Amino acid sequence: MRNFLVNSFLFLSLSLLFFTCGKAEKEVQKAEIEVVATPPVQLQAVSEEFNRTALFLAGLSQVDSNYYAQLESKEFWITHKNQMDEIWKRAEDSRLKLITSWAENSLTPKIKANLPLYYPFAGADFLHAWYFYPNAPEYHLVALENVTKLPEFEKMTEAQLIDYLSSLRNSLRDVIGKSYFITMHMQTDLRTGEYSGILPLYYVFLSRTGHKLLNQETIALDSTGNHSLVSNDKFAGVRIKMTQNGVNEKELTYMKFDLGNTNLDSNPSYTKWVNSLGEKNVFLKAASYLLHYKSFEVARQSIFTNTASIFQDDSGLAYKYVDSTQFSTALFGEYTKPIKDFGDHVFQKDLELLYTNTTKENRPTIPFPLGYHVVADKIQNHQLFTRKK
Repeated sequence: MRNFLVNSFLFLSLSLLFFTCGKAEKEVQKAEIEVVATPPVQLQAVSEEFNRTALFLAGLSQVDSNYYAQLESKEFWITHKNQMDEIWKRAEDSRLKLITSWAENSLTPKIKANLPLYYPFAGADFLHAWYFYPNAPEYHLVALENVTKLPEFEKMTEAQLIDYLSSLRNSLRDVIGKSYFITMHMQTDLRTGEYSGILPLYYVFLSRTGHKLLNQETIALDSTGNHSLVSNDKFAGVRIKMTQNGVNEKELTYMKFDLGNTNLDSNPSYTKWVNSLGEKNVFLKAASYLLHYKSFEVARQSIFTNTASIFQDDSGLAYKYVDSTQFSTALFGEYTKPIKDFGDHVFQKDLELLYTNTTKENRPTIPFPLGYHVVADKIQNHQLFTRKK
């Protein structure tokens, strides 16, 4: 009898334990099943007209029925599309794909990649800004090129459209072939004519890199160093909100501004604006050695303020201005004299000595053409300055 009671008690205990565990497991499973992730809210464009125009200029097909879609059967647009495809493939094969791989392995791990990017003397070059710094939430580009409103394409004749698209393709020749815009060519392509300005180039680069434009605003700097909205036909800057994945919003601003001391001293709002960006990364490429001169001292100081890293070639900051107690230096390639257009007076003996004393293993050449030396002598040099902790 005693054994029977013991066995019965054990049976009931095990049954209760099994039932309880089973119930608990089902409750956990039920809870897991009921936890459903909320899908991210897709960002909506203020006006789809921005994207329709951008796709048209970039030589990409429309995604809905509109005026530009009606042009896609026209011979001139087919020619434009084919030539833009060829231009883009050449850029990807010769440089852009290589930049992506190199940046992932040799740049992004060494910097705070999620900071805003400040790119002085950039012109319309959102292209390289994006490929080197794809994680930046904001891109702030500054140069002397005009930014004007786009023409009303629907009111243009077919002959006018052909000329416009041909001029647009022509304006890409330097940044695609050499990695930078040439000032003399930009004076013809972007600063003159009825429809001058760099905005169409931004549209091409944004569309070709898979971005969707969410909004576009014309801007200027107020006295406090903040962007203010303006509605003039000719304006100092533009702000574009965009997204690549449909969820995360990014910002691109371009400001037309003379960065010489005389102008910055009389317009302190610019320096206030740069300081308002907070901690940032800086990109300098094909900068005409302007920051070597005392006449650009104010711009040079604003570059160092709150800056976490600077990636450049020798045409950017002169090495003598980099405080070695504040920044670490990584070298790439071979140092050589500046190309003949700029003269020997911007040759940096201290930078040459630094390269000479650094083994080749510790200054690898970047595996793609970038900067002035690409065409002239094919000897590239680049520097990465990162702020010490």
